Amino acid sequence: MPSYKLYYFPGRGRAEVSRFIFKQAEVDFEDVRIGGEDWAKFKPSTPYGSMPVLEVDGQMLGGSGSMQRYLAEKFGLAGSNDFENAEIDSIVDAIRDLAQELSKFYFEKDEAKKTELLEKLKNETVPKFLGIFEKLISSNASGWIYGSKVTYADFTLYNVMGAVKMGAAEALDSFPAVKKNTEAVEALPNIAKWLKERPESQF
Repeated sequence: MPSYKLYYFPGRGRAEVSRFIFKQAEVDFEDVRIGGEDWAKFKPSTPYGSMPVLEVDGQMLGGSGSMQRYLAEKFGLAGSNDFENAEIDSIVDAIRDLAQELSKFYFEKDEAKKTELLEKLKNETVPKFLGIFEKLISSNASGWIYGSKVTYADFTLYNVMGAVKMGAAEALDSFPAVKKNTEAVEALPNIAKWLKERPESQF
């Protein structure tokens, strides 16, 4: 079994989906959280000067999306062929588009602009994307977002929904399949255990 190290800042952020994959697959990894001066020292050794970084037997892989796809395919949390993997990737890309819109709100400094962005999120952006995900989940008897089993797309959606709940929690009431999907992720024994054990952080 290869040796895995996952490097990220002291928080969930763009590393949490990879952590979910490791936990669900019951694969040991070193969860390395780097901040402050330690990050300044570590940064030059990263592939792109950013985190997260996945180290596999000493080889460094940068890019959160790349490492998630790699781990998901390796540990059975992706599709069963190349086309299914591509379809799952396309769903994940849509979820990341929502995440990008949410980040604009959370990192906006101007209060007037922040209020404007929040209204757009509640009335336009969140309903638009959750409507897409609702349709995908509702089309599957399994309750997962793609196919008959949990995939890393479900983990990606779960983590983004945490940000949705912080800014537009009431939107979930209109999308019962999405809400049920997040509850199903939380009910996975390995994920439930991780949610209880993981360090507290805002993001």
